[in-house]
Formats: sequence, C-alpha cells, structure tokens
Amino acid sequence: MSDNREVVLISGAASNIGLACAQRFARDHFVVLADLGDAGQQAQAIGGNALALQGDVTNPDDCAQWVAQARNEGPLKAVVHSAGITKPAKPIEQTSLEEWESVIRVNLTGAFNMCRAAIPALREYGPGAAMVLVSSRASKTGFAALGANSGATKAHYCASKAGVNSLTKSLAVELAVEGIRVNCVAPGPMEGTMIPQAQWGTLAAKVPLGRLGKPEEIAEAAYFLCSPKAAFITGHILDVNGGTLMD
Repeated sequence: MSDNREVVLISGAASNIGLACAQRFARDHFVVLADLGDAGQQAQAIGGNALALQGDVTNPDDCAQWVAQARNEGPLKAVVHSAGITKPAKPIEQTSLEEWESVIRVNLTGAFNMCRAAIPALREYGPGAAMVLVSSRASKTGFAALGANSGATKAHYCASKAGVNSLTKSLAVELAVEGIRVNCVAPGPMEGTMIPQAQWGTLAAKVPLGRLGKPEEIAEAAYFLCSPKAAFITGHILDVNGGTLMD
C-alpha cells in the first residue's frame, strides 16, 4: 500500500497520451499503468509512485482486476481511459465487418468495460472522484484526418469515438447525484504513433496554431478535469485540437 495516497488508474498507459497522463498524475498521486502491452519499464521510470498491470480492455475481467489491484494501493480517486486503436481509412463499403467490430470493441466497448469496473471503487471514494475518457476531434467531424475527402473517413473510428462522447454524458448524468464527475478530452491531430511522423509537417500546416498537439498537453487537460479546480464541470467534451474544430 502506498501510504494511503490517492490512486489514479490509467488505461493505454504504455505509450503516447496514456503514458503522458501517467507521468503527469504521478507527481501528486500513485498511478497504475494498465495496458495491453508491458508497461513495466515505463512504471519503473516513473519510480516508486507507479505500478504496471497488463490486460485487455475488451475483457471485462481484466478491467475488474485492474481496479481491484489499484484499490489495493489506496483509495481510487480517478480513472483516465485512453486505450484505443484505429484502422486504415477506407470507404465504408470496403470496410469489413471484422475491422468495424474490432475498432468498436476496443474503443467503445473497452470504455464501457473500464467505466463499469471502476464505478464501485470511485463510489467508495465518494464525492470528488472523477473519470476522464479520451475521444477525438473525429468524434464530432465524421472524418479522422485533416483534409480528408469523402472517399476514406475511418467511419469505424469516428463512430466509436462519438460513442465515447455519449457514454461520457450518460455516465455524468447517472453519477452526478453521488458527486462523481465524468468528462472527456477530444484531442485533435497529435504527435504520436497514430500519425506517421512523415506526415506531421503536412498536417501541422492545416492547424490554425501551426503545429500538432503533444501528449503532455492532453495529460494536462485530463489532470485539470480530475482536479478540484474542475469541481463544477461534468459531462463536458473538452476540445484540445489547436483550433481545427471550434464548436
């Protein structure tokens, strides 16, 4: 047990946004890095304030085990769910059912599994507990790449992330009476493995702020939404996209 320090559970924490969130929250909390891959080295680099767990968000038993092990470290204050995948852009009539279902299963059903497993532990923490889900600018635009044409939109990815937005709002309503807040961060084009580095310069030219976002900036947004400074914010989709979508 980590001297009863508050615990934050982060999924998809072995890389990119999830890892940046783990590094940010570890400054003030004990963090549990959960990922399909091995996050042991990342947890070691963070130091004594971290624990790495392995599992699959599409498996509800794995999510439940993550929560149980996180709870062993102290009161679970927050969950940041950033695990997700994408597939190549194709017209929808060329998208196989397997491709569609695999993206929905990880991005949307995985979020459902994580939230459902975490709610009892967050309820035990009480008012002030929080969840942050990670969706995407694509959840609001219907296309995943800046400047995409009508021929290839990643409909599976866009639909899955739009579902995450709606899940956020539904849970925010359900849990508000208990003082548990649920919000979402919707990143725009980001540096990271989902966008090949060779395309960063081309995409950056299409961003009003003139660059791609950094995982650390999403981590700061998630940290804020879990903090007491956001105590009157719930059911919100926070756009962090460099001005590529303003609504």
